[in-house]
Amino acid sequence: MRIGIISTPFIRVPPSGYGGTELFCYELAEGLSALGHEVTLFATGDSAVSCRRRALYADALWPPLPEDEVNHVAWALSEIAREGGFDVVHLNSPVAVAFTPFVRVPAVHTLHHKRCEESSRIYARHPEIAYVAISERQRSLEIPLPRSIVIHHGVTPARYPPSLVDDGYLAHIGRYAEEKGTHLALDIARDAGMQILLAGRAHPMDHAYHLREVLPRLRRPGASDVGEVDHDRKVALLRRARALLCPLRWEEPFGLIAIEAMLCGTPVLGFRRGSFPEIIDEGVTGFLAEPGDAARLAALATTLERFDRAACARRARERFSSTRMVSRYEALYRAVLDPGCAQRPRAA
Repeated sequence: MRIGIISTPFIRVPPSGYGGTELFCYELAEGLSALGHEVTLFATGDSAVSCRRRALYADALWPPLPEDEVNHVAWALSEIAREGGFDVVHLNSPVAVAFTPFVRVPAVHTLHHKRCEESSRIYARHPEIAYVAISERQRSLEIPLPRSIVIHHGVTPARYPPSLVDDGYLAHIGRYAEEKGTHLALDIARDAGMQILLAGRAHPMDHAYHLREVLPRLRRPGASDVGEVDHDRKVALLRRARALLCPLRWEEPFGLIAIEAMLCGTPVLGFRRGSFPEIIDEGVTGFLAEPGDAARLAALATTLERFDRAACARRARERFSSTRMVSRYEALYRAVLDPGCAQRPRAA
């Protein structure tokens, strides 16, 4: 198949630091290319992939602006229409869905974010699109979509070598934000009497929160912020962590950092909300507490010295490999291209 994948104009592929959607696009493009498909990735000019790459912007545009996203997806779809010959186009932006009537190519759209009324209105106007939710919880919160399935994310396990030992610290990695519970992670580590390493950054809309809730807590003994990290440093931090703290205060649609930790053999400690009840096998790849029960997570953190990290890594490889994810998208593309196919691939 000839497949066009449209990433974002905001972060390179693969991301050098933060970037969940862009990491997904990387894994999907590389996996489909390895299967022999002709893939064109519409991304930023500083992206580095083995497949064909097209770019409107030479470098990633940050911070994200709506006009840049509109320009990027409109250009990408116009190029797909101009070139012709594409069998399917894979969208990763709600804005792109609105432009699909101008391109006579079957489209698949992966929902990457929490429900947004503006986006839901776009989806409602385009029932012909095949929609992919990244968790059952995300799909349950979205408007009813007549053509939708769930496919969990996956990454390349070889990029996350497991570690059977740890250095006894807790980790919190990603965007520093109230909904991510960054301040709660710092409180949990304090209450557990354990060191915590933060790796990431606050986005512009989260700067006030960061100043008010995070920086004062970072002055406590045992709390450190190493800043945003690239892939290698992220994996190194995850491999040596006793656990990854994800005390989410929102309905996280998926949480790539969680499966990255599991693949390294590091358990995830979080609240029972969002995708976590789906992606965490309690007692094997992590432990969950009821939403807001930070004391329970602190208590759990102190019990992990003998945690079976090898079993954690094995289970993560069974459930969240890029090979598993890509095979499900490949099946979806074939179903979309077969007008007589009444069946849809099963959810991951």
